[in-house]
Amino acid sequence: MGARGVSKLMVDVELAKSVSDVERLLLQCVEVAQAENSAAGYFPLIYLWETRDLAAAADRGDFDSAEKLREMIVAFSNQYFSARGRFRAGQAIPRAWGLAFEAARSSSSLVIEHLLLAMNAHINLDLGVATAHVQMQRRDFQRVDGILAQGVHRIQAKLNRTSLLLRAADWFGGRFDELFVIYSLEAARRQAFSVAERLLRTPEPDRPSVISQVDELATGFGRRLLQPPLRARVLLAMARLTEPALSPREMVDELARA
Repeated sequence: MGARGVSKLMVDVELAKSVSDVERLLLQCVEVAQAENSAAGYFPLIYLWETRDLAAAADRGDFDSAEKLREMIVAFSNQYFSARGRFRAGQAIPRAWGLAFEAARSSSSLVIEHLLLAMNAHINLDLGVATAHVQMQRRDFQRVDGILAQGVHRIQAKLNRTSLLLRAADWFGGRFDELFVIYSLEAARRQAFSVAERLLRTPEPDRPSVISQVDELATGFGRRLLQPPLRARVLLAMARLTEPALSPREMVDELARA
């Protein structure tokens, strides 16, 4: 499990060895997606911002073990890099990631839909695996929540550029929708820590079975994101009508704009 096991499965995919590697490879993912005019660039762009926030917090000494936090950044991101590389090579990948990557081949979904599909796979599946590999302590794990929450307002402001409906919801709801995102993120991360604890209690030969079960749950949630209830479909249709007619390449440029 972790970066060493992944590298044996996918020797032709470059994995990160340091936080600077993570930032470089995420930027590379964004650039490749832009060259291909693919919606696959949205998630690594957001991921890059959050990685920089966490790295800065580690440098400030905000964690009991800054080195363990950096190790976690690397191990966590390598789960994404491995899944992405294997998908592009036509190899088997976790089903939750398959949903996200297949959806990114189409520009018919909203930016926020692409982000939620990728976040579902990365947090509900990858995070527990990476946390168990690094054996990150709960106290520092929880500190990450606060740092991620601080970045929600910035991300919300950038997403508001992509849809008049999102801007209206943000204006009428104030910070309610942001607090909902923070709460949902915290809930998913709490579940991921529980997965990590379960993996650490499980003998090594039996861990792939546990990971497969977690993947199945994440895949089910991803499918619900793709086929939401009627009310949500109506809201998404309205948001789609108000989203600017930009290509994925142009949308990434818009999100990246200061």
